[in-house]
Amino acid sequence: MRTPRRRLSIGLLLLALGLFAPAAAFAQTGAASLTGIVTDDSGAAVPGATVTATNQATNVEYTAVSNDAGNYTVTSLPVGSYVVKAELSRFKTAATKAIQMEARQVVRLDFKLELGAVEETIEVKSDTPVLQTETVTVGQVISGTTLSTLPLNGRNTGQLSLLLPGSITPNPSAFTAIRNFTSGRPFVNGNREQTNNYTIDGVDMNESIDNLVAYQPSPDALAQISVETNNYAADTGNVAGAVISNVLKSGSNRFQGNAFEYYRNSKFDANSWANNRSGAAKPERRQDIYGGTLGGPLLKNRLFFFGNYQGTRFDAPGFETVSVAPAAWRRGDLSSVTATIRDPITRVAFAGNQIPVGQISPIASGILNNLSLYPLPNRVVSGGITGNFVGETLTTIRAKQGDGRVDWNASSKDKVFGRFSFAEYESRNDKRAMPLLLGNVTTAPFRNLALNWSRVFSSSLVNELLVGYNQITVISDTLDWAGIGNGNAAFGIPGGQPIAGLSSIGWASGLTASRPAAVAATRMPAFFSTVLLLSSDPNASL
Repeated sequence: MRTPRRRLSIGLLLLALGLFAPAAAFAQTGAASLTGIVTDDSGAAVPGATVTATNQATNVEYTAVSNDAGNYTVTSLPVGSYVVKAELSRFKTAATKAIQMEARQVVRLDFKLELGAVEETIEVKSDTPVLQTETVTVGQVISGTTLSTLPLNGRNTGQLSLLLPGSITPNPSAFTAIRNFTSGRPFVNGNREQTNNYTIDGVDMNESIDNLVAYQPSPDALAQISVETNNYAADTGNVAGAVISNVLKSGSNRFQGNAFEYYRNSKFDANSWANNRSGAAKPERRQDIYGGTLGGPLLKNRLFFFGNYQGTRFDAPGFETVSVAPAAWRRGDLSSVTATIRDPITRVAFAGNQIPVGQISPIASGILNNLSLYPLPNRVVSGGITGNFVGETLTTIRAKQGDGRVDWNASSKDKVFGRFSFAEYESRNDKRAMPLLLGNVTTAPFRNLALNWSRVFSSSLVNELLVGYNQITVISDTLDWAGIGNGNAAFGIPGGQPIAGLSSIGWASGLTASRPAAVAATRMPAFFSTVLLLSSDPNASL
C-alpha cells in the first residue's frame, strides 16, 4: 500500500503595470535598483539627463531619464558589477568606477553635471554605499564569495541563514540534510520556523502545508542570497520571519564554469562519543556530491545562458538493534516473567506462568517459529530483553538537481529572462534488522519556473511582469525489501491486506513492534488464544 503525502502548490505571480516614482523601487526577482538626483553646478535640478548603468560582464545597458525634479530610478539590475554614467547635451559626462550591485539592494548615486562637451568625462569619486539610505528593510546579503568559500556540510545553503543576527536553531544538524522534510529552517527574531518565506528569482518555492524548504540551489549556482528580517518592502510581505531570496547566476560574454566532486567516507571520520562509550563500531557511510556549472553568450551582448547540475549518492550500511522474544517465550514458557499470567477468559492463573501448547494460536506459532522472518536473539543483554538482536541495515539516497537560465537583452527598453529548476530525490531503507520490519521509500520531485519581462515605458513608468510556477510533491511508500509479499495469506490471516508484509503486530512487554510504515487495515489476531504477550489482567506488568 502506498501512503502518499502529496504536497503540491502552484503559484502564479503577475505584476501589472506599475508607476515607479523617483523613490527607490525593488524588482520582484531579487535584482538591484539604482536611484538618485542629477543637478548642475549651482545645485539646480537637471531634467532630461540620461543615466546609463552598464553591466561589466554582459555589456548590457540599463537606462533611465531624470524627471523635472532631476530624480531618476533604474530598476531590475541583475546582480553584478556596473559602471554608471549621466549625460546631457551641453554638459560633461559624469561616470563612476565599477560598483557592485547586490541582491535587492537600492544604491543611491547623485550626479553633479558641469558645463562642457558631452565627449568630456568626469569621474565621480564615489564608492559603493555601505549604509542603506533608501529603504528601512533590515537584512543582509550573502555574497557569492561567501557562498563559494565557506565550507557547507552537505552543500546545504540553508546553513548560511544562521550567520545573521537574530537567527537561531535548536537543531543545527537539520541544516546538513540533502533534502529537508522536517526542519532545516531558522527561527528569526523569535518567530516560528514556519514563518519564513523562500523564493528563487522572485518565485515562491515554499511547501504549502508546513512551509518546508523544498529546494536548496547548489552553492555554485547562486549569485547571492538576500536575507531580510524586518520592515519588508510591499512586494515581499506575507511572513513574520525572514524573507530569503535566492538569486541565480546569469551568463556573461565569457564562457566560464566549473566541475566538482565532494567525497566523504567513514574511513576519514571519527567514531561518536556514544559509540565509543558502548564499544560499538563506527557506522559506515559514503557520500558523493558531484556536478558542475557552465555559462556564456549565445549571442554576444544580447543573449546569455547559465546552467548547472548537482548529483548526490549516499550509502549508509549499518546496524539496527531491536528486541525479540526469546525461544522459551515462543513455546509458552513465561516462567522468567515476574508478572502473573492469567487466562483472559477464565481469569485463572497459569501454573508457573506456563501456557499450554494447545492454547497457542497456530498463526502465532507459525510466525514466531519462522526464524527467517522473526529471528531469535543473537546477543545476551543483562536485566531483560531490551536490544537482544542486532541486524544489518542499509539506507540509500539518490538525488539530482539543476537550473537553467537564459537572459535576453531584447532592446534598450526590454529585458527578459527565463529560468527552470528541477530536483529529484529518493531515499530507501533497502534493508532492516529483520524482514518483519518493513522499509520506507520516499520520493520528492520538485519543479520551479520563472519568466520575467521588464519594460521601460518612460522616465516615470516601468512595468515588470513575473510569472512563476512551483510544484512540490512528497510521496512515502512502504518497501517490502525482504520480499515477504502477502504475508497475511501465507500464515492464514483472513481479510486480505493492502500492503506487502504482515499487518501491524504489537508484541508488548518491551518487544519491538513489527509494524509497517503505514498500518494496514487488517490487524493481526491474538497470537495465543490466551494472549502470550499481552495479558488482560490489569495488574499484570506485561
